[in-house]
Amino acid sequence: MTEPVSAAEIDGVVPPAEPKQSGWRVLLDALKPSTVWKMADGQPVVLKQFVQFCLILVYPGWVVGILACLAVYGLFYITVYPVLWLLFWPVRAWMKKNRPEDYAESQRDKS
Repeated sequence: MTEPVSAAEIDGVVPPAEPKQSGWRVLLDALKPSTVWKMADGQPVVLKQFVQFCLILVYPGWVVGILACLAVYGLFYITVYPVLWLLFWPVRAWMKKNRPEDYAESQRDKS
């Protein structure tokens, strides 16, 4: 199936892209009950009520799972990320010295 086309795309005006949220922000937003509650949106009325009821029952497990994801995510940045940063330091230093334009472009891509 094709995606619906908005009036702005037909006129040739491209809407501004929304900034990408960080992984931390996505996980913290997933902890909000309103986010879980909205998962049932778009369903027929009776089915929506049933899905919301099931989501209420599952919510405590959802919170535990999200907190576990946050812990794993945090441990990655405390343990694995610094090790990789140190291992690839010579590559970054070589790029910065020998190909400054490419290095600057790669740094711009991160933001």
